[in-house]
Amino acid sequence: MPRSALRVRPAAAADVPALLALGEELRDALPGSAGEPQRHRGTPAAARAALEHRYLEALADPDRHLVVVVDPEESPVGMALLTVAPVNALLDLPAVHMSHAVVADRHKRRGAGKALVAAAASYAEAQGIAQIVVSVHPGSRDANRFFARLGFAPMVVRRVAPVAVVRRHLSQGETRAADHVVRRRPRRPGRRALRPDASSTPS
Repeated sequence: MPRSALRVRPAAAADVPALLALGEELRDALPGSAGEPQRHRGTPAAARAALEHRYLEALADPDRHLVVVVDPEESPVGMALLTVAPVNALLDLPAVHMSHAVVADRHKRRGAGKALVAAAASYAEAQGIAQIVVSVHPGSRDANRFFARLGFAPMVVRRVAPVAVVRRHLSQGETRAADHVVRRRPRRPGRRALRPDASSTPS
């Protein structure tokens, strides 16, 4: 399929089934704790319904711009969510944030990813915004290389953890620190005792 046959358009409610499938591909591609891609047996019905509801919310939200890249048959082969927010919490510089960017495996390396980035750039220009921020999983080497080739530089690494896990590690650290405390008796200042020299012992 020629690259010129791809186009990006705003997502619609009719695209939600395709968005759900793309979302599963994005989730399955994320590296697990051992560095291997996570494999799931499918999204449970309740979780799938909740995700569908979130997609519909994003479609109805004027502050969120959900786009899809489609093939000549108008089938979505990739998606991205575009929002406007400060670059970070302490720097009041607006940027277009590109998140949930994914291209279906069978359509990778055919220009769909670049089409999504071009759409983000056009959206930023229309808003009068000079910066684009993209969210990329740190373990996804292909995605990081792709965005690096397009001029994106790393800014921060954001880590996430459940509060309970953080509390457990904090308490373990305090226990280890307490176990390694060595109470030493302070040394008194003064002259060191001299050992008698055998050669100078009086006869």
